Amino acid sequence: MAINVADVKKRLLALINDPNLVNEYIRSYGPKIDIKNIKAIKEKKSQSILIEEEGEGIDPIFELQLQCPVCNQHDIVCYELKAKSQQIIYNKFIVPTYKGASGHRTINYTIIYTTVCPRCLFASPDKNDFNRSGHSGVGSGKSQLSNNIIMMLQEKIGERKALLKSVTDYEQFFERPRTFEAAITSLRLSMLRAHVEAWFESPYSYYKLCSYSLRIAKIIKDSGGDNREVLREALGFAEESFRTSNNPSEEIEMQVVYLIFSLYLKLGDQRNANSYLQVFSNLKNTRLAEMKSDAKLNTVSIDKWEGKAKFLWEDRDLEDLFKEE
Repeated sequence: MAINVADVKKRLLALINDPNLVNEYIRSYGPKIDIKNIKAIKEKKSQSILIEEEGEGIDPIFELQLQCPVCNQHDIVCYELKAKSQQIIYNKFIVPTYKGASGHRTINYTIIYTTVCPRCLFASPDKNDFNRSGHSGVGSGKSQLSNNIIMMLQEKIGERKALLKSVTDYEQFFERPRTFEAAITSLRLSMLRAHVEAWFESPYSYYKLCSYSLRIAKIIKDSGGDNREVLREALGFAEESFRTSNNPSEEIEMQVVYLIFSLYLKLGDQRNANSYLQVFSNLKNTRLAEMKSDAKLNTVSIDKWEGKAKFLWEDRDLEDLFKEE
């Protein structure tokens, strides 16, 4: 007797109560109901919710309602972090970690900081990329993205949806709490947006791509996985950012040089890492020469990020140098 997959899915939905998890069950175990497998996939989901929150206390998150600039979907949930609710510490790749403060519980905000449109899957961690009505406490305003970028993003809805082949309920997939998979996917969707920005040579686009990759690498590391491939991806974006001088801010530009240096060091390429220490020296020498004719210039940003790089270089032989990354 042939198996009726639709009927199996219906019964699984009644047992699991999550259409996305039903699809994952079918992919993993086939269209056959087995209580042991149902328990296993529920446990897998539970474990993948990444200890988004720890401890007791006040919820550090408040919700805003935004509008998608690509498909005009209203009432998109944006999870915002309350001011001073977390102590934020940055790791060696400038990725934040959080610890509850002022009576608030700890939250891994990286997991939910990306807002995703549940209709067309436009995604960004920056609420200013969305339209704002003014009714949600963020003031009214149009998306900061250019019309050309928005038009291309409209053309690429299919590309974004292809990233979520097995997901049927986008809204539920990205709601809080998010799984590891949903957190990484939300960042991958943000990267698809940033690639469009890079096509139009928008400032900071490659820096954003690098930053999103580094957050994905942190999530993978936190879940016990191997993140070296994603770190190499981040390095590629950082080098492209530096090559194209895509960052108008000198502070961000120096961060990029530091990230290239630290990523090479992490990936075991000390020769290339050392060459980027020399980049700092070259930039400083150029700046000192420029300062002779322009007293407004300074070396503050160069010195700051060169200093951080030198500290890492001095400790390069320590086995646990990147233990927390």
